[in-house]
Amino acid sequence: MESKVILLVIIGTIGVMLMAFSVVFFVLLYRRKVLENQLEMQEVKTKHQEEMLNATLKSQEAERNRLGTELHDSVGAMLSSIKLNLQVTKKKEGVVSLEPILGHLDETISQVRSISHQMMPIILKKYGLKHAVEDLFEKISSDEITASIIEWGEQKLAHEDSLMLFRIVQELANNSLKHANANKIEISLTNDRGTIHICYRDNGVGFPEDVLKNSNGMGLLNIKNRAQAIHAGVSFSNSDTGGAKVDLVIEHSID
Repeated sequence: MESKVILLVIIGTIGVMLMAFSVVFFVLLYRRKVLENQLEMQEVKTKHQEEMLNATLKSQEAERNRLGTELHDSVGAMLSSIKLNLQVTKKKEGVVSLEPILGHLDETISQVRSISHQMMPIILKKYGLKHAVEDLFEKISSDEITASIIEWGEQKLAHEDSLMLFRIVQELANNSLKHANANKIEISLTNDRGTIHICYRDNGVGFPEDVLKNSNGMGLLNIKNRAQAIHAGVSFSNSDTGGAKVDLVIEHSID
């Protein structure tokens, strides 16, 4: 009788242990499933955010192109027509006072053309990123400012990636000249077995510490968004001499 009781106790104990193990197993399985669902939802959310970001940037580029075309075709043509009429009037009437007006008009036409090309970089589409950067640097260079390409390795980028990188360089150059008081800009591009590394630096005052810590400046946020859109890594720092330094790394864009 006593042996039967002991056997029942053993069986009962084993049964309770099995039930406990089963509960633990199903709890762990449930938690794993919940975690997988959370990760899946996060992945969907991240993908959706990337799609929204890409859609926003594409919409901005489309609007830039539309405005650039409008400036070039409509406003530029109207200004050229006004200039032609003024030149005819000057020739017929001999009005010397029109000379300053024609000078201002020439300057306005030049500025409209420059803005149009910035908004709609035709040279980028025709000749690629290097030529577009060279053209940009040529335009901003002067007796007081030098902007140069130090090195440019072989690279073949999708047009969308080239466009985003060009916009980033535009933004960086704008920051260097307007906010950092720089008079020297340098950029290099290297290709290490399919990984493109772009290094941009200037000799200005550098990034403020709070901006570096949070990357919360509007210009830096635009750069981060554009880099994210093409899955490029981007880092901001100040060089030993105090100027700004920006590094971009792209691993997936090579054809």
